[in-house]
Amino acid sequence: MLLEVLLVMAAAGSVHAAEAKPDPSFLHGAGQVVAGALFELPKTVLDATLTEPPVIGTMVGLLAGAARALQVTTAGLVEMAASFDPWGTKR
Repeated sequence: MLLEVLLVMAAAGSVHAAEAKPDPSFLHGAGQVVAGALFELPKTVLDATLTEPPVIGTMVGLLAGAARALQVTTAGLVEMAASFDPWGTKR
């Protein structure tokens, strides 16, 4: 019985730790914007070209890379906006 209680408590603690997110950071958001805008498209195209058939892989890489670049860049912009606190109310 004690072992079961400890296992449930350990599982609940790990779930709680996984849900805890750090505060938004302007620099982390800026890093995501730069990484998404500059590196995500070529990385995805190269990866898809090497793992899929040459022509189809390149086309899939272009589409997936454009979508992923847009997603990462937008996430960075949202994080930068969320970290903006002009009146210091988040303390």
